[in-house]
Amino acid sequence: MLTYITNKYFGVLCLLLVNISCFSQDTIFTAVPETLLVRVLEISSAEVSYKNFYNPDGIIRKIANDQVVRIVYENGKTESRFQLKQKTSGSVSPLQLFVVEGKHIALNNTDISHKAAFKIMLKKDSQSNSEELNEELVIADSKKNGQIAFNIAAPACAVAGIYLARQHRYNDPKERMKAKTYFLSGLSACVVSIVTAQIYKAVKNKHIRKAALLYNNDIL
Repeated sequence: MLTYITNKYFGVLCLLLVNISCFSQDTIFTAVPETLLVRVLEISSAEVSYKNFYNPDGIIRKIANDQVVRIVYENGKTESRFQLKQKTSGSVSPLQLFVVEGKHIALNNTDISHKAAFKIMLKKDSQSNSEELNEELVIADSKKNGQIAFNIAAPACAVAGIYLARQHRYNDPKERMKAKTYFLSGLSACVVSIVTAQIYKAVKNKHIRKAALLYNNDIL
């Protein structure tokens, strides 16, 4: 009995030690994708220096900031790649320059939404823009209007389908079939509108990211 209790508590102790070790390291998520369990030593504007968590006496390794997606520290704090570039210098460019990485946009190393980036670009005098930039902004604006239109159409189709179905909810089999048809048609149109709105949004954001790069070229 004593042996059983001893083994039981020994197992619990081991489990606790494992849990503590799992939550006491820094984690670097890379673009490969690869997850590195490390102890972060230093972050510069270009790279992150670290040691392997399981070999703290080993060599110091380095990884370029553009290969880092984010870092999660042992205390739970998270830093994105946009924040790493300011880690040591703390300086901010006086120019309103965008950073485009994948499907993300940052302004002076601070992550912002596509909507915010679009508003910033629209504030600039269009006559001082390049033709390519104005063209991308016009396309993005048209896709935004399409997204809004389909977002409005989605609930309208659902409501119309329900309304027409309620007008034919009688005991007559033909009327019930009409009611079912109206309901399913309204629901289908609603789903198609939602999906189309998301497609318009994705295309709009793609053109906004392209416009952001052209915007940088214009002000440099």
